[in-house]
Amino acid sequence: MKEIRLCDDAEVGKVLDLCIDNNLGIEIQGFYNPNLIGTEETKELLSKYKNVLINFKGGRSLHAPFWDLNLGTKNPMIKEATMKAFNYAYDVAKELGCTEIVVHNGFIPNTSFYEGWVKNATAFWQEFFSDKDDSITMMIENQCEEDSEVLIREIDSVNDPRLKVCLDIGHANANSNMSVEDWIVTLGDRIGYLHLHNNHGKKVGRPSYMNDEHLGIDDGTINIERICSLLEEYCPNAIWNLECKLNYMEKSINVLDNMGYLSNKQFRK
Repeated sequence: MKEIRLCDDAEVGKVLDLCIDNNLGIEIQGFYNPNLIGTEETKELLSKYKNVLINFKGGRSLHAPFWDLNLGTKNPMIKEATMKAFNYAYDVAKELGCTEIVVHNGFIPNTSFYEGWVKNATAFWQEFFSDKDDSITMMIENQCEEDSEVLIREIDSVNDPRLKVCLDIGHANANSNMSVEDWIVTLGDRIGYLHLHNNHGKKVGRPSYMNDEHLGIDDGTINIERICSLLEEYCPNAIWNLECKLNYMEKSINVLDNMGYLSNKQFRK
């Protein structure tokens, strides 16, 4: 069976029972805000998650902070802030027993040439991994990228098994100039992780941030059956995560169950 997790949308109490009832892991999203770094709130949040997850048997991953960060930047102050945020996420992930961390590139289309940006990103990752073990894989999530090219170049340039792609199919549908199918085919087994949700794609006259609706996996223009079939073909070992809004979560679980991707066994609290 596929390894499938639920993104908790910083609402672990509302999501954990669904994880347990459906034999699913969890992606912890409560630490996404860079303003938490170095604060007492982080300690309190860590304590909360540890208590809630103390006997949870499912897989665990963490979403890192991402606001205003850029790992391919030319600005040393932004690089320092990004490195600090990623190291913070790594420490939190270790504390919570996570095996993957989802990060954003911070790449903004039409503001940087691929060559220079990827060169800077490669140096960033080499520095980041220099004092890390192999217990955690970093997963780069597409957000504003218009196509898969910068991720392909970045992954291939770094050439480290601890770095793979988190393909967010909703972001690809809402923000890019490539079809979701082409994202999957071109990235192939560079994809180690998925964010699954749906939307209605780009709409003329609507701000781009409103396109990212995070609907249920069968509630938009993405053909989820076709996408799941391609994922099985091109990146069969990737971890799947449902990242739809909480009110769509149970329905989306049932969609995957009806497609034959869920197990009936339960984890125990």
